[in-house]
Amino acid sequence: MRNSFFLIVSLFSIANCFFIGDSSSEEGRGRRGRHDHGSSYYSGGHGKPPHPPSPPKPAPTVCETGWTRVERQSGGWCVKVFAGITNQPNAEAICAQNGARLSAVESQEEREKIAELGINVMTSTSAWKFGTLRMGIKRDTLHSPFYVTDGNAKDLNAVKWSAGEPNGGSYGGGGNNCGLMWLWLPGGKQVQQRRLGEFFSMVCHMTWNDRFRGFVCGKPAV
Repeated sequence: MRNSFFLIVSLFSIANCFFIGDSSSEEGRGRRGRHDHGSSYYSGGHGKPPHPPSPPKPAPTVCETGWTRVERQSGGWCVKVFAGITNQPNAEAICAQNGARLSAVESQEEREKIAELGINVMTSTSAWKFGTLRMGIKRDTLHSPFYVTDGNAKDLNAVKWSAGEPNGGSYGGGGNNCGLMWLWLPGGKQVQQRRLGEFFSMVCHMTWNDRFRGFVCGKPAV
């Protein structure tokens, strides 16, 4: 009887130790699981999530060599003055060959810059001290309004007409329906009331070899 009592006590002690040990193992596994979870949530164990990458900066827009950048509401606009005795359709075609359009103007600063570029081309390619630049400004008939044709300039607000312009004349079977910029240096012939950098209307389909002649092409900066 006494031996049976000691046997029961021994078996109870062994079962109790097994239960306590198993519980300790479960608790340890729980603590390790929570610790591992925390390490995987924070990058590198530093306690803060990683910062998102910065967005790429837009590439600057520039003009190719030989073209001058001016600012428009749509962004950079590249202009170039070409010397050449040509009418409006031919000037438009040459601009297209250069990936451009016959250019208008959108601001006073652009108008003044084009006049400056025109003077530089005139004095470097000829002995003339006065002349004209064909630009992307025209009207369909003598009785319709002028508009810009370069597909970029917003409106005609920067076009400054000389006194008495645009006129209602016509020549050679066509009306004075294209807007040209006047160039002039001291010593050059003064024609009517035209002034440097201002516009006047003339026929689109023909021109003459009686002064410097040029045109202005323009295209977006890239």
